[in-house]
Amino acid sequence: MFRIISENGSVTIESPTGSGKTAVEYTVLKAADLKRKQPLFLITPNKTLVEQIRQEFPDLKIALGRNEHPCFYYQDKLPADKQPMADEIPCSLLKDCPHRVDQETGKTFVEGAIPCPYLKQKFEAKQGGIVLSTIAFYLFTQLFSKEWEQPEVLVIDEAHRMAEVVRNALSYEITDWHLRKSVELLREIGAEEAELLHDFYKKLVHIIKSKPAHERTMLNAREIRALMEKLEVIDQSGLLRKLEKAVREKVIDVVEKRETLKKLEVVVKDLRRYLRSFEYSLPDENRHALNYTYAFYKDKEEKGEKEHVQYRLVVKCYYVAPIIKKIMGKTTVALSATIGDDEVFGHETGIRNPCFSLESNFPSDNARLFMPTDTLNLAKNERGNRDLPKSIRMVARACKRLRDKGHRSLFVTISNLERDKFMMMAEEEGLKAISYGNGVTAKEAAIRFRDGEGDVLCGTASNYAEGVDLPKQIAPVIFFLRPGYPNPKDPGTQFEEERFGGSRWALWNWRVMIQALQVRGRNIRSTKDLGVTIFISQQFRRFVHASLPKWLEKAYVNDRTFDECISQTEELLGEK
Repeated sequence: MFRIISENGSVTIESPTGSGKTAVEYTVLKAADLKRKQPLFLITPNKTLVEQIRQEFPDLKIALGRNEHPCFYYQDKLPADKQPMADEIPCSLLKDCPHRVDQETGKTFVEGAIPCPYLKQKFEAKQGGIVLSTIAFYLFTQLFSKEWEQPEVLVIDEAHRMAEVVRNALSYEITDWHLRKSVELLREIGAEEAELLHDFYKKLVHIIKSKPAHERTMLNAREIRALMEKLEVIDQSGLLRKLEKAVREKVIDVVEKRETLKKLEVVVKDLRRYLRSFEYSLPDENRHALNYTYAFYKDKEEKGEKEHVQYRLVVKCYYVAPIIKKIMGKTTVALSATIGDDEVFGHETGIRNPCFSLESNFPSDNARLFMPTDTLNLAKNERGNRDLPKSIRMVARACKRLRDKGHRSLFVTISNLERDKFMMMAEEEGLKAISYGNGVTAKEAAIRFRDGEGDVLCGTASNYAEGVDLPKQIAPVIFFLRPGYPNPKDPGTQFEEERFGGSRWALWNWRVMIQALQVRGRNIRSTKDLGVTIFISQQFRRFVHASLPKWLEKAYVNDRTFDECISQTEELLGEK
């Protein structure tokens, strides 16, 4: 990896789990730091991975978003159990905050005040060294705040998730509740824009009510243009000045109205972004639509007492490749264990540097990937009514059989309904299954399992396809129920069908291939680990072998029954 980077500069590297990618990431940036190059960034998809990297390399400077930091402005204004986080308050409107940290000097607005943790962290990160952050934090610093110059070196960890994270970060929703409360607040301060925002609210609700209840339904071009017309007449700058004046003159109670004020701050500051996003949801003569917008609502009688939101409008940012390309470093090194087809990766992310795929030094004899001959096809248009529960029951009984030999398992499903079925069947089979829910997070459930609780850990691919590591025989057997092809009723699926036509299957197959390889890697994290993955649905037969790196092809077995696969698993792992 060092040789490839030194010879090519900006590159994309696919290298197996346990091959030292994190150490390479750190070393590349440390070398640049020693040459006094700045800024330097190492970015990764989420806070959990940030923490893992920080534990290994504690000299990195951490930069996390507002949602990870408490706000001290309300410290003496609210009880201890009501203290908000920094992303829950209208920060830009609270000009008198004594905790605000000057990003040039590092001093607080009022001498002796406790520094705002979020702003203090940002100031310290700007003083040099290597900054470790989430992809979302880095995106907003480069795209909106522009507080850092283009990095001299940018290193992207888990680069296959770049497009997904950026899409989620740039998407947003507008709700009837927040608009109503914003209109009320604007009326209180006598802003004429209240009626303009109310017109937008009425148009939004009218459009959404024309759609089927309980279904996420795409808006058409006429409806999007109608919303744009209502927003275009609002003077963003003038409205922001009125808000700031009302807060400064204490016309607005920033304690009592803090939640509404926060939502209104977002609406006002993001007004141009809303308009731009709506515009990009429309095709023109030169391009397809780049975003998509959909609506969702619940019947009034089905709302819970504490649930204020009835109507939602969601704008999903889709075509992020040029955005990602825009925020790259002068030298960008992207690494992942699963890049797959580099053409599809480049199309998704906009990262089109030379791509290198490296062999593993892991012995293929330590792994088995079983594709049984007698399991069912669980594709929705292929399976019968009893096929799914029958397959889940088969996995539960196999987990119990392996448990009796001293081996624990991970079972990965696609839907929560499948997870719930397994949890019920596991109990019927006398198997202790661990999962999340009822106040237990997916991370907490995984920690409990790693600490020795339970016979099998069960969760959806969205929680356990990545990010949960079970090496050292913690869960030497993984069952993966079916590939996560998109739901045909999902607006995102419909958008991709319209945008790409038949070629969408190349993209969808790339995603499920990456997902399958990620699931497979949960239990083999070193050269000494033994691990088995059993793919249940016959859908996997079409692509799993083709997606495997060369070194792993020897571990693939596709000519045994499910029972024979379990027997071979027992032989490989032995009996504890």
